[in-house]
Amino acid sequence: MTKPLVTVLVVTYNHINTFEKAIKSVLEQKTNFDFEIWVLDDCSTDGTSNLVKEYANRYPDKIKPIIREENLGGIQNVFQELKNIRTKYYATLESDDYWCDENKLQQQVNILEKNPDCSFCSHNSYRRYPNNENCSKHNTPYIKTKVKTGKFKFPNKINRKQYIEPHYSSRMYRTECLHLELVNNPVMVCYDIASVFWFLQFGNMYYDESIMSVYNFSYNGVYSGADSKTQNYMSANIINQINEAFNYKYNSMFLDFFKSKIHISLFKTFYIKYLAKKKDLSVIYNQILDSYINAKPVNSKILFSIRIPLPKRKRLYFEIRREREM
Repeated sequence: MTKPLVTVLVVTYNHINTFEKAIKSVLEQKTNFDFEIWVLDDCSTDGTSNLVKEYANRYPDKIKPIIREENLGGIQNVFQELKNIRTKYYATLESDDYWCDENKLQQQVNILEKNPDCSFCSHNSYRRYPNNENCSKHNTPYIKTKVKTGKFKFPNKINRKQYIEPHYSSRMYRTECLHLELVNNPVMVCYDIASVFWFLQFGNMYYDESIMSVYNFSYNGVYSGADSKTQNYMSANIINQINEAFNYKYNSMFLDFFKSKIHISLFKTFYIKYLAKKKDLSVIYNQILDSYINAKPVNSKILFSIRIPLPKRKRLYFEIRREREM
C-alpha cells in the first residue's frame, strides 16, 4: 500500500445530524495520491460515536476512528493527535461543516507542492445558516470576493490587504511547519485564528479564492450559540493568548486586534502600547477581560456627537455619553 500523502482530521462532537455529510464529502475526494482520514470523536453522547464506528468498519483502509473515553474539549481533542501525524500534509474539517468540491485535496496539494515557501494554504468557503435561511449572510462567501488568490505573509497590521481568516474547513498545513516542540499553548496550533499566526511564522499562506467548503453557522456551537458579548469576549481572549504566546513581540498589532472586540479607552491604549512593562501585560489584559465579562449592563444615552470626515473615506468620531448601571 502506498504511503498516504495527506491526513484529514475530521473533528466531531455530538454531530449526529451532520456527520454523514461531512465524512462523505471527504470520502468523495478525487486525488492521484492516497490520503487517510482520522475521525476525532470527543466522547459524543448523541450517537455520533456509533456512526463513526459504522463508517470505520465500512472503510477500514481509509478511516481511523479515535473515540475519546471522556470529553477532552475541542483543543485537547485535536492537540493530542497532532504529534502522531506522519504524512507530509494534513487538512482539517469539523463535522458540522463539509467540503463542496471533490478536487479540494488535490488542488491544495498541487499548490503546496509548487510553493515550498508556503507553510499552509486555504481557500474561500460558503457561509450558510441552516436554521435561519433568511439571514442576509446566508449562502454568501466567508471571505469577501474582493480578496483574490495570492500569498499572505505575517502581517504588520490587521487589515484586509495583510490579513484574512480563512475558515477552519479550508486549511491544509505542511506538517514539517507544525513545530510542536515550540508550542507553549495548545491553542496556537488547534484554534482557527491562532493557527493562522502560528504557521505564518514558518512560511506564507497561499489563499485560493475558489469556494471549496461550507461553514454551517448553526447557533449550536460554543461560539455560534453564544450572545454577542460572549463572542467578543471569546475572540478577545484568544487574541490575548496569541499575543502572550509570542511574548508580546507584536503587542501593538495585537492590541489593535484586541480593541476591535473589546473597547479600551484612549488613555489605557496609550499606556499599554507605550508605557506598560512587558512583564505586566498579561495581568493588564486579563483585568480588561474580567472587567468586560463581569460588567453590569448600562443605560446609555448619547448627549453629543460629531463626525469629522478625513481623506480616503476615513473619519474621526467623538461622542459624549451618559451611562448608568441598570
